[in-house]
Amino acid sequence: MKNKHAVMRNLVTGMMASALLMVSDWLMGATGKGNVSNGVVQSNWASAATWRYEAAMLIAGFAVFMLYSGMKEMIRQFKLTRSRKDVWSIRAARIFEIGGIATVVSTLFLHAKGSILPILYHKLYATSLMGADMLTVVDEVFFYISIPFYIFSILIVVFTSVPFIYQIWQGRLRVPKWFVILNPMVFWVIGWIFRRFGAYLITDFTACMVSFGRFHGMYGFFRSPDDVLVYTSACNQDPGAEPGGIVRRVEHTLTCMKEGGSHEKDS
Repeated sequence: MKNKHAVMRNLVTGMMASALLMVSDWLMGATGKGNVSNGVVQSNWASAATWRYEAAMLIAGFAVFMLYSGMKEMIRQFKLTRSRKDVWSIRAARIFEIGGIATVVSTLFLHAKGSILPILYHKLYATSLMGADMLTVVDEVFFYISIPFYIFSILIVVFTSVPFIYQIWQGRLRVPKWFVILNPMVFWVIGWIFRRFGAYLITDFTACMVSFGRFHGMYGFFRSPDDVLVYTSACNQDPGAEPGGIVRRVEHTLTCMKEGGSHEKDS
């Protein structure tokens, strides 16, 4: 039961981190009424208060430590709820691990990119440069970081969402099937549609859709029945340290395998 509480605590910590990142996303991504998009550059950056972007980076820098707890727990739960009889379940766990690690590693980088470019344009706007020259400078700066930006964006959206959908659809996570929509990729698509057809208030909210989806993904694990959390937590223990060592470890591993999981020692 103690391990179950640790699982719940880590997931709640991750959900709190995702909520903070939603605030950070909104601070750096909301552009307001009358904004005109010029590729990377948004026209309202010129009049935006720079404290918003500074606050966004500070919040992201704080939240990333909390996010690590939540993503680490999700990765562990994926490993423990996979089935040895289903090769795609094993692959899904590996893909999710890559996406989860990429999420933690890239969070501060992505928020720094989303904050520094508006600050740069804001400062250039106060100079004597022509509008076309300012756009060129910002676009060139983005060009140098565009490759890691797009790679990390794909990893954190696709590599965490597709395995999550698969595990739910296959019944590995015993939550309602409609929970498949609670992931970053689905919310990113919803945000893309709103940005094309919605009013500016809705468009501003879509800035935080990826973090919003990640929050609900962790909520999906949080809503898993107690027997799932207790089972995965129990399989995460090492019975070899108890009296009867080797025999108990073998029996314990066979029990976990029989249930369709895999014994993963807590790293």
